[in-house]
Amino acid sequence: PFSRARRNETVCTHTTTMTTAAAAAVVVRRRRSPSPGVSSSSSSAIFVALVTTAPVLLSIISLAFRDVVVIGGGGGGGFFFMKVEAFSPAGSTSRRCPRRSTAPVFERHRRFEIHGGSASATCRLASASSSSSEDDDDFNLDDDDFFADDSELIFAATSAASLRIDEDARFDRDLSGCTVRRFSLGYDLLLDSFVGSMGFDEVTDWDYYAIDVDEEGNRDSRGGNKQKVTPNPLDPNQPRRTRERSGGVVRVFRGDLGGARLGSALRARGMDARVLVKEYSGAMGETLAGAELRAAARMQSELIRNTGGLNELGGATRGAWGASGADRFVEGRTEGRTPEDDANLIRLLSLMSGGTSASSSSKVRSPHVGVLGVLDLTDYLSDPDPDASNEWYRALKVAPPKPGSIWIVYEYAGLNTLAGYARPPAERVAAMPPRRGIFGELRAPPPLPQWRDRANYVVRGILKGALESLARLHEAGLVHRSIGRSSIILGSIGQDKAEGGDAYSTVVARLVVKISDLGFSAPIREVHSDGRFRARARSFDVTGVNEYGSTPEARHYAVAEDLHALGFVFLGTLLTSLAVAPVPGTRLPNTDEDGLQRLLGDIFDGSFEEFREYVKDEGEVWRNVVELLDEEDGAGWELLEDMCRAREKVSELGEGDVGTTARSLLDNPIFSRR
Repeated sequence: PFSRARRNETVCTHTTTMTTAAAAAVVVRRRRSPSPGVSSSSSSAIFVALVTTAPVLLSIISLAFRDVVVIGGGGGGGFFFMKVEAFSPAGSTSRRCPRRSTAPVFERHRRFEIHGGSASATCRLASASSSSSEDDDDFNLDDDDFFADDSELIFAATSAASLRIDEDARFDRDLSGCTVRRFSLGYDLLLDSFVGSMGFDEVTDWDYYAIDVDEEGNRDSRGGNKQKVTPNPLDPNQPRRTRERSGGVVRVFRGDLGGARLGSALRARGMDARVLVKEYSGAMGETLAGAELRAAARMQSELIRNTGGLNELGGATRGAWGASGADRFVEGRTEGRTPEDDANLIRLLSLMSGGTSASSSSKVRSPHVGVLGVLDLTDYLSDPDPDASNEWYRALKVAPPKPGSIWIVYEYAGLNTLAGYARPPAERVAAMPPRRGIFGELRAPPPLPQWRDRANYVVRGILKGALESLARLHEAGLVHRSIGRSSIILGSIGQDKAEGGDAYSTVVARLVVKISDLGFSAPIREVHSDGRFRARARSFDVTGVNEYGSTPEARHYAVAEDLHALGFVFLGTLLTSLAVAPVPGTRLPNTDEDGLQRLLGDIFDGSFEEFREYVKDEGEVWRNVVELLDEEDGAGWELLEDMCRAREKVSELGEGDVGTTARSLLDNPIFSRR
């Protein structure tokens, strides 16, 4: 892997200088005949020549053939000329994910939550630069001499999978260029390690009904009454909620923006050159990747429009970032350098980490984990070397890429999620590696910060940050639809991203909270077209939701589903991260989202007053949490009730009512009181 990385660096040197006398492998591709005397068929021939006057011959070749690409080099005294053929995409077909068969009860609410695993490896990988295909005719789809506009044709021809993105979204709405920017493995990006795999849980809530039957036990054909009933919560044959786990759909890798260009420029500015790369495979993976890219393009375009200092954005609002991103892959191969897009990428990463708002002087970060572009693995997939897959395995200790998979490159916001933070602090400290003194003796871990300081970090840092991120997602016209503890990333403004999720962290100003996993997201104005969404709305007596168009009721309910899911995330976080174990090793009551929903929905019938008494009766474990939520006349309990019961409250809205929003909930006094 290291030798191949160095060979790709040699590509840059030979392509830019054009004066080396060392031997190099040169790829010549003609887009059209330079003169009437040269036929188009001659461009597909393979030339092999040994020369000693390298600079002179290379200059002649550069004039005779429009496009010269150097792909390798070494000593020896000669040049090798060969044709590079058009890259062909790995075939993939779009197909629907199979539906689960309907059970003999009425489905009420189905949603998705992200889950993840973990692994580790410590190797680096760069791909080979060899390529092969059948013909280069795909490059001759236009008749002008302007090469820059071929990037869209090349993108369509060489993508690792056929991403179907609206054409008007590519430049008009995607001001950041994330949907068209393609990175080359080895030249642009190095993979460091395999992090783990991710999947999703399909969560289904069920309603049960009593139906009139005739004397023989069959359903009354004349249409008997149907009445909702409450099943026995202890009957395993009548569950109120079921989960189905998908298995690994997404593989996660950690990488670096390598090379002496972009990576060095980022490090010189004190910025993080690390990236996160996710491989989406299969039919479901293709769907998730498409939604992820569309949502990121929308969010990042909104961030660009709302950020001040437009003169410093390099014409982003006029589509310059999208244009340079679309040209990146080809420019890197033909010219060996991508200075314009490198500069735009630096601006984009700087903007995501904190740009200046157009309406104020405050710093505004992206509320989601930003997307930089797509990793193109055409070189690797078309490598004729039979040892290529073994090299991948030796470097990363995992299976090679799956044909047709989609690789998305993200900013590096860290790997800590709220799922890892939402545990009792004593339990998290006990799981930390042992500390040793200067002579190797074991040392006790330092004491935890004061409870009030940790509570301030949780409420004013984590919870407020997550709610702010969701508010901005909604204001951009999107709903998440799969919020869980694993979807909330806890990072830091520093290089050590693990600081944000550390049990000893209490400085809110250093915390960065971002929402991830937008694969199930959708525009708020389009959710009414989902039949399952309409069924869920009807089950909560929300009228006015139909398939013919977006209505205020549909938009209110779509927002309410996100608030409901985030409300139970908040409740579980408070009852775990701020719990006080009277004795080390004390086992806490069940605090996962399913258990909390069963308590509130089945046992206490949605009453937060009764739920508060239950929490209070646990004594010292949750005493401080109850006192915190009781402050400001029970502002904390009011916040949790508004969120957890947001779906039920939609049916109570009158005509013209705005309803509960994430932005309005940020005015709750619990977020301003220390």
